[in-house]
Amino acid sequence: MSARSVTRILFITTQLAALGWVSVSYLIAIYATVRLGQVFPVVELSQQAIETILGVNVLKTVQNIFEHNDGPVFGTNNSKKEVKRDC
Repeated sequence: MSARSVTRILFITTQLAALGWVSVSYLIAIYATVRLGQVFPVVELSQQAIETILGVNVLKTVQNIFEHNDGPVFGTNNSKKEVKRDC
């Protein structure tokens, strides 16, 4: 297993966990408001997860820009599709 695939697995796992966290926090807030009659601020429940989602997405985007492009700033795409052949 290469480092690139481990990074991709960690990225996807982090994103899914953060999205799940945000979804559950909204469900808790809705339940607290509707069933219990108490307004529960969703911001406190999901702030860290939203920061994780946005932060990881920004870092992954910046990484891909500099990893897959050549040129002074962004340049052109340097990814080449390699045809894998069986021996």
